[in-house]
Amino acid sequence: MIYYNMVAGWMGFPHLSVSNGVTHSYAIAYKLKDKTSEKWTARFIRFKDKINKAEWGASTVLYEAVPDLIKHLGVDPKRTVFIPALSSGETKADPNRAIPWIAKECARICGAQYNDTALSKNVHQKIHTIYSAEGRTAELDKAKYQSAKIDADHVFVFDDFITRGDTLSRIALAVLATNPKCKVYGIALAKAESVDYCPNPDNDQVPARWDNLWSQGEQEHDAKFKKG
Repeated sequence: MIYYNMVAGWMGFPHLSVSNGVTHSYAIAYKLKDKTSEKWTARFIRFKDKINKAEWGASTVLYEAVPDLIKHLGVDPKRTVFIPALSSGETKADPNRAIPWIAKECARICGAQYNDTALSKNVHQKIHTIYSAEGRTAELDKAKYQSAKIDADHVFVFDDFITRGDTLSRIALAVLATNPKCKVYGIALAKAESVDYCPNPDNDQVPARWDNLWSQGEQEHDAKFKKG
């Protein structure tokens, strides 16, 4: 079981199942593999399904939660860069995908740098379609992540979900290979987990303010795109 500490409202994970090169990882809530009716889990599933309304909800939360985390950690925003993780089918980040544009706006709000070209990799099969840990590891081996030089001290990698931490670790090691003095952190909407291994399957650790912000974002989406 992977435990967390509460950090500025976030679940802060000092360690994941795989944490090579990662200083710390943060997630809003759990995405439960076997309790899909749970409120936050249902929201994350809709985000993964690219439901625009859910993307608005997620972004509204992160536009407040990320700056609060950066302030709490005390890192210098000018020496901090936000980079998006890459989807399985990408070799470079698509700036129109939800995670990159959310990371970019978070960087603007925080006064941090943003870089969606530093990271590259090979195309590989979607990891969530592979059920064995050995199979996922073998598939990720094909990615061969690489990182360009980054002029920063702190690198925050934005992704939708963290599971074991294998993808994040590979990104961190790629960043550190060319930027050995950097510290690498993970930022995700959710930590994917099974109920039997979850310390809090009700997700009642999430600040009520963030629950309200997600709902607010969805309502703003509806108001903006209301038909008729």
